[in-house]
Amino acid sequence: MSPKERENGRDAASAEELHRQAAALNHLLGEIGLSTSEQTTWWNLLAQPELRDRTPTQAWLAGDTAAVKALVERWYEASKLAADRASGIPELLVTLRQKIAELDRRLSGSSIHRSA
Repeated sequence: MSPKERENGRDAASAEELHRQAAALNHLLGEIGLSTSEQTTWWNLLAQPELRDRTPTQAWLAGDTAAVKALVERWYEASKLAADRASGIPELLVTLRQKIAELDRRLSGSSIHRSA
């Protein structure tokens, strides 16, 4: 195998790994509660101060993948901590369950479906 072929193979493996990492970040964004369209908006349209006022896509393509990963991971952890705190407040859980039931009633004849 020529050096050029080995380099192309490494580039393809690197690109595939970056694709897997981006997919994992999308999974975390979904766990936070973003819909697919909100994830697309976040990646492509929302400049982030933590990314030097670039969108996550701009930062990712510029090679700042660690900064994008850190941003999503911090957001995920903050979301998880907030959910853990909220789960310890029975009154809040009752209110949330009532809101979900209300939304379910309003959407029952709609083509929109709740995923969780």
